[in-house]
Amino acid sequence: MSSHKASNVMENSVELSDGESVELEDEMKDVRDQSSKDVGAKGKRKNASDAKEHFKDIEGMYKGKMVKKKQCIYCKHSYVANSSGTTTSLTRHLKDCTYFQKAQGNSKGFINFGSNRSDKTVFIDEESSGGFNPMKVRELIAKLIIGHELPFSIVDYRWFNQLCKYLNPLFQKVSRSTITRDCIKVVNVERERIKKILKKVDMISLTSDCWTSNQTIGYMCLTAHFVDSDWKLQKLIIGFNELAPPHNGEVISDGILECLIKWGIQDKIGTITLDNATNNDRAAMFFKNNFQGKGKLHFEGLFFHVRCCAHILNLVVQDGLGTIEACLLKIREGVKYLRKSPSRLLRFGEIAISLGISTHRSLCTDVKTRWNSTHRMLESAIHYKRAFQGYALRDSNFIWSPASDEWDRAEKVCKLLEVFLKATNLFSGTSYPTSNLFLTEIFKVKKEIYNVFISDDEFLSGMSVPMYEKFEKYWGEVSVLMSIASILDPRFKLKSVTWTFERLYPMEECSSRVEEVKS
Repeated sequence: MSSHKASNVMENSVELSDGESVELEDEMKDVRDQSSKDVGAKGKRKNASDAKEHFKDIEGMYKGKMVKKKQCIYCKHSYVANSSGTTTSLTRHLKDCTYFQKAQGNSKGFINFGSNRSDKTVFIDEESSGGFNPMKVRELIAKLIIGHELPFSIVDYRWFNQLCKYLNPLFQKVSRSTITRDCIKVVNVERERIKKILKKVDMISLTSDCWTSNQTIGYMCLTAHFVDSDWKLQKLIIGFNELAPPHNGEVISDGILECLIKWGIQDKIGTITLDNATNNDRAAMFFKNNFQGKGKLHFEGLFFHVRCCAHILNLVVQDGLGTIEACLLKIREGVKYLRKSPSRLLRFGEIAISLGISTHRSLCTDVKTRWNSTHRMLESAIHYKRAFQGYALRDSNFIWSPASDEWDRAEKVCKLLEVFLKATNLFSGTSYPTSNLFLTEIFKVKKEIYNVFISDDEFLSGMSVPMYEKFEKYWGEVSVLMSIASILDPRFKLKSVTWTFERLYPMEECSSRVEEVKS
C-alpha cells in the first residue's frame, strides 16, 4: 500500500495517551521499511531521505492562492511543498513530533490505564487523541484478553491479525509470549492504581465466599465494598485465591488476612459478611480477636460479623421445600427426560398446543442449592401441568408425572415463595445500596410465614413450622445495624423502625427496642 493510502487510514486513527503507564520491556520494531528504493531510471539519484513517506500531499491556501502542501499523517501539521524537493523541514518536524515518536516506539514504550481522574472512580473510559500508537494497541489487546477471558493464543489467529491490519496497515503482529507479559503488566498497574484508591478510604466492608470446583479444588473470593470521595458505592474483587484444605475457620481467616495485608487495608475493616456456617463463624471470631488486640476494631466489634441475608433466606426456603421433595424429584427427573430428546420435547410441545397451553415458556431444570432456580422450575412445570399429564398417557416410559394432590401442594408452595423471591432479588442487587431495604423486606417475609403458620390449611401450616423456626434462629433479634441503615434512608427515617417493631414485637417490648436503636 502506498504512503498516500496509509495516510488516509491514519487520518481517522486515534491514540489513547493520558493516564498512568507502565514501561514495556520489549522495544517495538520500527514500522518503517529501512530499505531505500531507486527513484527511477538512470541518471536519477537515490532518495536519501525517507521523511516524505510520513507526509501526504494536500492542497491548501497560502498567501491568498491554492498551493501544494505536505501534511504530517500523525499530527496533521502542514508545510508548503518545497519546489526543490528538499526535505530538511520535514525531517526537522519529525524529530519534534511527539505523535510520530510514539508511533515509532522511539520514546519509551508505555501502557496507559486511564487518566488520573480514575482515582475517583474504579473504571474510566480513556479519551482518544492523536495518531496510531502501537503500544496502545498492545495494551488494548491485553485488556481484551483479560476482560473477556480469552486465550493468549488469540494473537496468533489469522483473522484477528487480518482485522487489525485492515483497521490500520501500521499494525504489527505481536507474539503470544509478549502479550502474556503485557497482561501481567496490566494487572500490576491496575493493582497499584487500586491501592491508591483504597489508601484514601477510611472504612471498608468485606464479603467473602468459598466453594469447591469440579476438580475438588477449594477457592475463596474476597470483595471490598466502600464509599469513595464522591459518595459513590464501589465494589472491588481484591482476592481470588486457592484455599488449602481443610476449609476450617483458621484457614479461612488466614487467607483473608493475608489478602488484606497485601493490599495494606488490614486496619480499615468495618464489617465482614459471610455465609451462615460454623467455619465462617470461627473465622469471624479469629478476625475479631486479631483486630481487638491491635485496637483497630470499629464500634468495639458490635457490627463486625454480618450474616448474609440472602443465605438466611435460602436456608428458610430450603426447609419449606423439603415438604414437597417427592414432587420436586418427579418434576426434576421428568424435565430431564423430556429435554434429553428433541423428539420428546417436540411431542410434548404438540400436546401442549393441542390443550390450548401457550408454549412461550421453556422447561428448565434447577440447581438444588439455588432455591430460586427451583422456584423457576416449579413455575414452568405448573404452567405445563396438563401437558405433563397428557404426555404420561402417551409415553409408557414417562413415570414422573406428579399426582393431583402433589400438583396442588406445588402450586401452594410456589405462590408462597414469591415473597421470598422478591426479597432475594432485592438483596442481591449490586448497582444500589441494599442494607437500607433489609428491615422492611424482612418484615414482609416474617408476616408471610406467620400468615401461613396460622392458616387453616394443614399442609401449609405444617410446612411453615421449620421455616418459622429457622427465621427466628437468625432474625428473632432484628439487627441494630439493619435498623440504623433503614433510619439513614431519608424515605424511612425513624418511622420505619417504629412501624416495623410494633408489628414484630409485643407492645411492651417495642418501646424498649426502639430506644436501644436510638442509643
